[in-house]
Amino acid sequence: MTTAAEPAVFDAWINLPYLPGEVTPDPSVVARFKRGNSAYEGGETIADVVAEMDRLGVEAGVLTKVPRDITPPYVHGTKSGEQVLRDTCERLAKIAADHPGRFLTSVGIDPRLGYEAAKHVRIAVREYGITCIRIIPMFTGIAIDDKLAYPLYTAACDEGAVVSINVGVPGPMKPAKLQRTILIDEVALAFPELKLVMSHLGDPWISETVAMLIKHPNVFAMTAGWAPKYIPEEILRFAERRNPGKLMWASDYPILPIERAVVEGRAVPLTGAARESYLGANARKVFGHGL
Repeated sequence: MTTAAEPAVFDAWINLPYLPGEVTPDPSVVARFKRGNSAYEGGETIADVVAEMDRLGVEAGVLTKVPRDITPPYVHGTKSGEQVLRDTCERLAKIAADHPGRFLTSVGIDPRLGYEAAKHVRIAVREYGITCIRIIPMFTGIAIDDKLAYPLYTAACDEGAVVSINVGVPGPMKPAKLQRTILIDEVALAFPELKLVMSHLGDPWISETVAMLIKHPNVFAMTAGWAPKYIPEEILRFAERRNPGKLMWASDYPILPIERAVVEGRAVPLTGAARESYLGANARKVFGHGL
């Protein structure tokens, strides 16, 4: 429950619960995040997530799904990439409709699709009310600023969608250089009206993350994938002293349990507007919840 002493909490990143057998847990991620016998292995439902949000005072959040078979390497003739996208968006839209006011939605789109990716953005936003487009360079194999991604960025900008991009060393054993945070720079310059949200903070390029937050009015960061007690001091100092309007709390469920992320998030050494903004106000403003 939100009180005068406790700001409203908005989760900037909740992954759709995995169905049993839907994914094979990546051993490197399990080891890095010490996640055994957890929701990461699958089996929890959206009802479980909502119940946990209610228990912990999380008012709403951005619910996301990244289809694993939306790109050419994973399409084997049974469904088109567009059909995979539609199936995923329909699943997200139904959950949002079943839980009014609790979820905005986000879907992963592969920029390697070029113009087809732009078409997918328009379908997702116009037909299914998707708020945010998710890009994960470690899975696509191309860098944040690769020219193939520009049709996607253009469409997202035109449609008023937020774009969230993984930055920094990945949890899985995938290449990190594609996700270096300085690569956000030219994208932000080319699309000054496009809201870009860096996810995972960009370790080991933390100073570049801060530089992007300072330089670009349209660039933000969420602490998804980070236990809040480990957020780098440089990031917290920026949020407290330089600009409280840029940093967002996120659980990245099921990579981290919502409870741990909430408890530690409320305990971060931020005060006043910086704390209120981090726990929810910034994400609601950027993603448009309640506006």
